[in-house]
Amino acid sequence: MKEHKFVNFFQKADVHYIVNKYHKKDHEAVIEYLETLKGHKDLTHEAVFDLIQKNLKLKKIEK
Repeated sequence: MKEHKFVNFFQKADVHYIVNKYHKKDHEAVIEYLETLKGHKDLTHEAVFDLIQKNLKLKKIEK
């Protein structure tokens, strides 16, 4: 799939593309986090990947 400028969180293919960039064990956490980003319409793929990385690191610290 070719990345377009902004992420469309309501398009399943876009969400699956993002989720599949991560290990299977992290898929659930990534999906949950993407749900919180649905209101944003101006996030690029790069920005979303950065936000997910920060969120995953915080979840590991909390454990």
